[in-house]
Amino acid sequence: MDVPFWIGDREFREADLELIRNTVQRFSRLSREEIAATLCENLPWKSPNGRLKVEACHKLLLKLEQKGVITLPPLRAQGPRGCRERRGGVVQTQLQACLRDVLPVIVEPVRPEERADWNATMATYHPLGYLRGIGARIQYWIRAQGPNGPVIVGAMLFGAAAKALAARDQWIGWTAEQRRRYRPRIVNNNRFLILPGVQIPHLASHALALAARRIRADWKARYGFEPVLWRRLSNPNIQGLATERPTGSRSGRRRDEGRQDRFFEYGTSVKSIWVYPLVRDWRKRLVEPFPQLVEDEWGESR
Repeated sequence: MDVPFWIGDREFREADLELIRNTVQRFSRLSREEIAATLCENLPWKSPNGRLKVEACHKLLLKLEQKGVITLPPLRAQGPRGCRERRGGVVQTQLQACLRDVLPVIVEPVRPEERADWNATMATYHPLGYLRGIGARIQYWIRAQGPNGPVIVGAMLFGAAAKALAARDQWIGWTAEQRRRYRPRIVNNNRFLILPGVQIPHLASHALALAARRIRADWKARYGFEPVLWRRLSNPNIQGLATERPTGSRSGRRRDEGRQDRFFEYGTSVKSIWVYPLVRDWRKRLVEPFPQLVEDEWGESR
């Protein structure tokens, strides 16, 4: 495998590959997940918030095995994978009003005890459904003031950006290496839903604007760095979606190939791609180095 190469914000050199070879050979009795965690500690390979990048390391190990660089231990018997997230109760709200009559509208992250209800609500009402979250993500509720206090009127999901998207990448103008390294600075608005029983003109655009004001801080609190762009798709052919958007730039159109479909094999419909800058100097901030981990005197990352 040619070195050096980048995975996200981490550059790998020959010394890193040698460490990986030795670790896999020495700890061949460990599971693949345990080997990945050990490597993340020793490389070191962590997110800016200090979490080990075990999932990314596991993908690298599989790639190295495919290229004949290493031989991983056999897979161990496990329970069924890819199961759906636990479902709770579907939120049902009936509210018809003018926007001024339901202010203030609140957009806030879903609490752990509410996630099952969020899952069930999104799976039930969103035309694309919802099975389970993949990768970095933040779920939100949209709340408005009802006759008896705040009520849930919608939901949204922000997640990691697609690996490659021709129209988006051409609009940004970055190189392939920059895309590989700095793609995490882009977040996708993967799901946006106004509950079917809610009729409030301009609620969608107002909620998106509120999300734009807080997504940077929320993302940094959870993942240790701030995004500088968000990307949102618009598909007028799907009924029931909130189609209002904050002011942004349309970077192009694409087929609905999905986050991992890098070779456009599963196209079903055409969507418009809208990109919304979260900071004024986004072109500069997009390719800045990620924050470095700081260790205190006890060796704890913070």
